[in-house]
Amino acid sequence: MKENVNLYGDYHYSLFMKYFKSYFFYTLLFRLLAVGHDIYAQTIPDSLLNKLNTAGNDSVKARTLLDIGEAIEATATGKSFDYYQQALALSKKIKNNHLILSSLNDIGVCYIELNKMDSAVITFEQAIPVARQLNDTLRVARITANIGNVYLHKNDRIKAIEYYLQSARLWETCADKNRLSALYSNISWLFTEQKEYGKAIEYGNKALALSQNLGDDYSAVNALLNLSETYSDLDRFEKQYELLQKALPLAKKGGDIEQIATVYDNLGDYYFQQKKYQPSLANYLEGHKYVLQMGNKYHLCTSCTMLAQVYHKLNQNGKALQYILQAEKIANEVGARADLKEIYKTRAEIEQQAGNYKLASEYFSKTLILSDSLFKAETSEKVADVEAKYQNEKEQKEIVQLEKDKQIQFLLIKEKSTLNYFLIASLAALMIVGFLVYRNLRHHQQLGKQQDELQQQRIRELEKDKQLVAVDSMLKGQEEERSRLAKDLHDGLGGLLSGVKFSLSNMKDNLIVTPDNMAVFERSLDMLDTSIKELRRVAHNMMPEMLTKFGLDEALKEYCNTINTTKLLTVKYQSVGMDLRPDRSIEIIIYRIVQELLNNIMKHAAATEAFVQLVRENNRLNVVVEDNGKGFDTALLEKSKGAGWINVRSRVDYLKGQLDIHSGAGKGTLVNIEFNI
Repeated sequence: MKENVNLYGDYHYSLFMKYFKSYFFYTLLFRLLAVGHDIYAQTIPDSLLNKLNTAGNDSVKARTLLDIGEAIEATATGKSFDYYQQALALSKKIKNNHLILSSLNDIGVCYIELNKMDSAVITFEQAIPVARQLNDTLRVARITANIGNVYLHKNDRIKAIEYYLQSARLWETCADKNRLSALYSNISWLFTEQKEYGKAIEYGNKALALSQNLGDDYSAVNALLNLSETYSDLDRFEKQYELLQKALPLAKKGGDIEQIATVYDNLGDYYFQQKKYQPSLANYLEGHKYVLQMGNKYHLCTSCTMLAQVYHKLNQNGKALQYILQAEKIANEVGARADLKEIYKTRAEIEQQAGNYKLASEYFSKTLILSDSLFKAETSEKVADVEAKYQNEKEQKEIVQLEKDKQIQFLLIKEKSTLNYFLIASLAALMIVGFLVYRNLRHHQQLGKQQDELQQQRIRELEKDKQLVAVDSMLKGQEEERSRLAKDLHDGLGGLLSGVKFSLSNMKDNLIVTPDNMAVFERSLDMLDTSIKELRRVAHNMMPEMLTKFGLDEALKEYCNTINTTKLLTVKYQSVGMDLRPDRSIEIIIYRIVQELLNNIMKHAAATEAFVQLVRENNRLNVVVEDNGKGFDTALLEKSKGAGWINVRSRVDYLKGQLDIHSGAGKGTLVNIEFNI
């Protein structure tokens, strides 16, 4: 009758109350790239708000949105859900699979907290292909375990154990064993439920040993709680008490309020079994304090039910009724996750002891509806006894009137039954025919619409393929022509000019010329030398030698240094993760893009400083070019016919990249481009 980081059960009187709460999986077992925030924070930390407001790119902003949601999830689940949705939308926009995976997982966890189990399963199933695309077996294992948690919340233990075992087989192949002990704890609890105590103890000990080896006190508490439950089922109560005493200081040390509440509740159960109701009440009340801090209705429902039962045993029916009424109200809100059978039974016994036989009879009847056959056999005698007392209290006049009303009702029903049956059958037949006609028409409409959409999609794909082929041919042709012209200029015209300079230099020493003619001769040599340098610069820009020999990183570094030597603009260059060179064709395209952006800055921005950054993470390349110039209205780019921006856009589209431009009057310009390479 509890929920915690653990899988466990309660047992009151001769009954066994079994509940489950897998909080440890979705707060610790699978938080991708999470930072160390206080999971019980009531407000958003200022550091995260500042980070969100100053995020330099969409990747940092999406990661910060996830961190904010995780920081407030325990106390503001609905608000955290909004942050996760924003992070998912932004992650999809920038096509960052790592952030998409984290967002989907956090949304699935939030759905569990909001008691939307079907939505949680759908979300986790969407996350698995993303994890597989990243070749991350550990994350696949963790998401699979989270799906198992959802099915335990839905009381479908067969599917839960199926997903847990799938997760365990995957997890055991991974090097990272952190929180695998939590999975072992869940499997141990399920074996306890199936009364396979040997396997339950085996997995419980594996969970405890692994958590101790890793120094993971949180998982160690889970393992101790589950093992204590197993030994309780085996009537080994001393061992149960010993394990709970070990768990309590570890839980308090960790400071997790849900774990602490669970240990106190289990101690309350232990004393309840021993019929030591005062220490049982003390532990339940201590656990209830922590449950109230959590703000989780399911936890609160089970805690109120336990308090009602122990107060009932202590003959304090006023307080017992107070807590069972609260439990019943919350149970109707949380639905299937609450044990209404136990609540109804407890309410019936409290009302019976108070002499309210009518209410007691009603609640025993509700209990019978929800009970299995064994429970029906146990409670049916109590129902009969209470019902007899209730019937004896009725006045004879009321009984006679009731019989008359029943007789009149029976006669009216008999007269109208034939006509009603006919009308119902006719209406049902008409509805079935109408439904079939509607479904057929709807099916044809949807089929035609789908065919039209498929045809339009094929046309768009063919047009896009044609455009890509044309762009590819154009870019390759441009680069080949640049390379040819650069070679011809450098080797052909450059060689001729150098030869002319050499010849003129030799003639200078062998001719006798006047001082005036000598000055003209010297200026001619200087102009020829300048022409050779300019020719080499043009050839280098058309096809940089550094790019072909040493790659994109070195070529851009040299290009930025060349601009710095002109003192027209100060360019700072930075690169991260560029040790591995991309394909040569991709290097050329990115070089041309940066070259064009810097040329635009020098021509139009009136800037004094510029910043160029290349960041590569796996197959993701981020290019940032920023200046402190006068800025411009980005809406004008849509109408721009300049060759520069057209070339930049066409090259970005060719590499299927994402181009973002941020600018404003007097604010400078930032261009952010992301590629999959």
